[in-house]
Amino acid sequence: MTGGGAAPPSDSFADRAFAAASDAYACTSESWGLAVRAAIAGLFGFLAEHARETRACIVEDCGAGPGALGHRDRAIERFTELLQPGFMTASTPPPEIVADAITGGIYELVRGHALEHRLDELPGAVADATVVALLPFLGAAAAIDLAYSKVHTQASGATSASRSNPRPSAAAPASRRARGTG
Repeated sequence: MTGGGAAPPSDSFADRAFAAASDAYACTSESWGLAVRAAIAGLFGFLAEHARETRACIVEDCGAGPGALGHRDRAIERFTELLQPGFMTASTPPPEIVADAITGGIYELVRGHALEHRLDELPGAVADATVVALLPFLGAAAAIDLAYSKVHTQASGATSASRSNPRPSAAAPASRRARGTG
């Protein structure tokens, strides 16, 4: 894992965003899945807090040439590092391209919020983005449970997870289709 820490003022916006994500990831030792969720929460919180800079970067990417787009791609690629433990621990590891699809999808989620001037809502998308990030490694049920659970620190220092936002189980989409509602 790449270490974060307080970013010096000379770091780029992408460096500071990555530091927010990697710091949160590194501070979460309960499990890799919870660390990924923490990284997404750290990233989304940072981007929402720096909405003007975030939007400027997104808008610049939309009209940028190949050099700027290459810089954006390299910045997104750094986030794939956080997914690498999933490839090593998954019972059936997905193809490596999945990491690019996950990080690209999360970028598009951020991009949509930025272009629609809804970056303040981005922290509310953490659980859904976490499902996207973890599903290929953990399966639907485990990814949904982890993404929508709330971690409680007990007096002993141990952690336990409980559902904080009731979400349908992984089987729910099939049941909605059977009823004609999904």
